[in-house]
Amino acid sequence: MEDPNLAITPDFTSEDFADACLQLTNNVVNDEQALRILGTLWDIQNAKDIQRWNAHRNEAQIARDCAEQAAEELAQQQHCMCEEEEAILAEEHKKNKAKYAPVPDMEVPSGPVNIPAPYATCKLKKGEYCKLYFFTNAGLVEAELFNTSVNNEALTLLKSDNGQHIWVPV
Repeated sequence: MEDPNLAITPDFTSEDFADACLQLTNNVVNDEQALRILGTLWDIQNAKDIQRWNAHRNEAQIARDCAEQAAEELAQQQHCMCEEEEAILAEEHKKNKAKYAPVPDMEVPSGPVNIPAPYATCKLKKGEYCKLYFFTNAGLVEAELFNTSVNNEALTLLKSDNGQHIWVPV
């Protein structure tokens, strides 16, 4: 459909409109009046076409505006949801730092692991004071040389929380 605002008034004196002029011509209406009537009818029809065109254009503009607004709202909602998820994830990272700690890409150690003496380990488990000597190089070498037990059912004497001495399997 072409824009009726750009339409040019046709030449009603041409042969294309001769038949229409003959139908309007009679004893009361001469040729000039018939041409004016055709021009007036064309102007009325063109004005209606312009109104329809403008209404259609306004509806299309409103539809485009609604679509743009809906797209902007959707983008804003997605942005808000993304921000909320990031905030939740950041809070989760704060709560569980160990869970989200980066895991270094390293080889598993193939050398021997230095374990302190069983006496020092038991002290640490109980939360008691333990001399630093057991964690020095000399203390770790001594712990390596120490054979914890010859028998799997061996017991060791430990002091419990209430101060009593008890026998615990090694």
